[in-house]
Amino acid sequence: MKDSNVLIRRAAAADSNRITELCIQLGYKVLNTEVHERILKIIDNNHTALFVAELNGQAAGWNQVSIRSTLESGELAEITGLVVDEMVRGKGIGKSLVQKAEEWAESTGYNSIRVRTNVLRKETHLFYKGIGFEEKKKQTVFQKKLN
Repeated sequence: MKDSNVLIRRAAAADSNRITELCIQLGYKVLNTEVHERILKIIDNNHTALFVAELNGQAAGWNQVSIRSTLESGELAEITGLVVDEMVRGKGIGKSLVQKAEEWAESTGYNSIRVRTNVLRKETHLFYKGIGFEEKKKQTVFQKKLN
């Protein structure tokens, strides 16, 4: 059931406290100062958008969509982050956020959108499949600390 009190809007720097809480809820160890700085950079970047789902005056979720450019695949739109507060999941908030990302991607000239998700997040996989995404491939991510 979709909650009719949900407003999807562009994120603002003032949302940083709540966005930080949601990042932490998802398992990311971030500081509000870091999130605040990142939001400011995103707001000024034409190749990415950050949306907030506001429910009863409070951010209940957020998502980020960006244009990725790679030599082998060219440019494409990609949802790079999505989280809905665990207390209000299942109310259509995530779907509304994804729809907003799709609208943004289309308005910037892209006709498809991609998302990557951790293999451990089984519910997330079901969510994306349920709203029309198809699994394309599996990857392993490597990372190396520099300095």
